[in-house]
Parts: sequence; C-alpha cells; structure tokens
Amino acid sequence: MPNEGSWNVISAPKSNRIVLGVDFPAAGRREAGFGDLAAKVGPAWSDYGFLQTTPPSVRLSERPSGDFYTEHWIQGGEWEKYEVVAVLGYCVGSVYAAEIAQRLTRWQSTEPKVVLFDPQLTDSQLLAMEMHKMIGMAGPIFSDDEAERARQSATEIIETHSGGLVDAAIEIVGLYRDMATIAFKRLGLADARRDEVVLLFESYMTWLSAAAQVDPSTVWRRSTAITSSDWATMESRGDTTVLNAAKVIGRKFPLEVSHADLMRSDSAVRILLDEGEF
Repeated sequence: MPNEGSWNVISAPKSNRIVLGVDFPAAGRREAGFGDLAAKVGPAWSDYGFLQTTPPSVRLSERPSGDFYTEHWIQGGEWEKYEVVAVLGYCVGSVYAAEIAQRLTRWQSTEPKVVLFDPQLTDSQLLAMEMHKMIGMAGPIFSDDEAERARQSATEIIETHSGGLVDAAIEIVGLYRDMATIAFKRLGLADARRDEVVLLFESYMTWLSAAAQVDPSTVWRRSTAITSSDWATMESRGDTTVLNAAKVIGRKFPLEVSHADLMRSDSAVRILLDEGEF
C-alpha cells in the first residue's frame, strides 16, 4: 500500500486499482466527505481501493509550500505496484488533486481521471470567509456585537495586511484563538481542549495557504467538476475563489444540492458513475 502515514484507507483494494480522494477531513464537520461518497457508491467500486489524504503535521510558522503537501502524500509509496484510476478533489483539495494526478505519471503511463467536487482556489478572501464561517458556527456563544466585531476584524486583517498570504493567515489564527479563549471560558472547557481546536484551525489555514502556491489550471482544463447550488451562488456573486476556478474547469455538472450534502447526494453519485468508466 502507499505510505500509511499519508493515506487513510476508506476501502481496501481487491486488486491493484485504486481511487484517491484529496480532502482536509475533520471530525464532526457537517460537510459530507469521501467516506460518505464511498458508502453511496457502494458495490459499484468494489474492485477498487479507496484512499483519502491524511494532512501532515505542519505549523503556519514553517511556511510549507504546496509541493510539501504533495510530496507528503507521494513519498514512500510503492506506486509502481498500483494503477491510480482516478483522483477526486473536494473544495481546495481539488488543487492538490490536480498536482497529485500529474505526479503519478512518473509511475503510470496514463494520467488518472480527475473529478472535482466544488473546486475552489485559495486567496485572502477565503481566509476571512473561513473565519466568518467559524464565528457563525459558534451560534449564541457570542453576542451579536461580539460576532460582528470578530467578522470585521477578520475582514480588516485581509484588507489592510501588507505581507503575504501566510502572514495574513497567522493573524487570522490569532483572532481565532482570541475568540476560542472567550468561548471555551464561557463553556467551562479546559484550555488544553481549546489549544487542540486552535491547532486544528491553524492546520487548516496552513493547508489553504500552501494551496495558493499550486497552479492546477492545466489539469483542471481536462477535468470534470460536480458542483453544488452554493458553489453556483458564489460564482454568480463574483467570489474569486470560485469564479477563477470556473474559468478553467473542463466540464461542469451543476446540481441543486447544497455544498454540505454534495458528496452524499444520489445525483452526484450518478454523475460520478456515468463519468467514471475508469
């Protein structure tokens, strides 16, 4: 098998043919992941192994490149023993999926098929948007004024920051830690647990920041994207993380399904299987 420290096995292969899923999985998130997708696909992929990325342990202060992530997943695997028939990407994972698919041509004669779910690029606005989302998920823990001030602070960090994307991300993480400290104190939870949550958020910000250094456009032009109604809304309002992605994707299949439910929807699975004559 490819490096077990870099990949989580969703389903073990019965042959040498495998599918890779690129995502930033986190316990308790509401968005469906590749495990949900595999359950929906069911026996149609019974002959394939299905593996999902495990993000490396790296801090923002280390300023990893996008290549750092790709090498983490590719290194140490006996790829010559397998045929990767498809690489699937979710959100910003779609950026890394393109790079992985290209790298795999070192060991196999044909590039794997690339299928993307709500593909998204990273820019500074995405960092602020993720912070806004986290504040919204906190619900009534914060007052309306506190939540609004935190959202404004995140926006100001992005709009006024003179450094690079990583520097902005470091400040966003600092803001997140301040808000988490308030929330955990009100909930009576230990600082150690708060630190775990902050570290997870930092890890996600690191993943997003590094992805900005990868150009997936060449692979995306020959890829298929399955997109949600939320993705379409972001495109229509000019969100650059989606708008710029939409400009280079080869084929798109828009669905009337929410972003959170995209990879657990029957309609997405039908398109995947119709397109997935691997």
